[in-house]
Order: sequence, then C-alpha cells, then structure tokens
Amino acid sequence: MVKMTSSLDHELRTPLAAIQGFVALLQEGGVSASEEREYLLMIARSAQRLQVLLDQNRAVLRQIRTESD
Repeated sequence: MVKMTSSLDHELRTPLAAIQGFVALLQEGGVSASEEREYLLMIARSAQRLQVLLDQNRAVLRQIRTESD
C-alpha cells in the first residue's frame, strides 16, 4: 500500500507541476496568442490526466474495499 501511495503521489505531481508552470507563464504575460493557446491546451491535457489518475485510484480503492469485506 505504501508503494502504491508513493507511486500515486509521483503520478499526480507530474501533471500538477505542468499546470502550475504554464499558469505561471501565462500570469507573467508577454506570450503570443499562439503560445497562450498552446499553454492552455497543455493545462487542459494535464488536468485531464489528473482526472484519469484520480478515477483509477478511486476504482482501485473500491476494489480493495470490496475484497476486504
């Protein structure tokens, strides 16, 4: 369980770091309209990846609970 938690932590931090980095770039300004669109697309992809990971985690936890009952 510790290994799974450690792995999940790493998997969640990667897309979160991307989101934070691109938001920071957008907040600084000075990016072209095409760069802005690209950054927003990357933010959306990273957020989608986070959602997939959280959904997978929920499914695993549900299975663990079912097996332990």
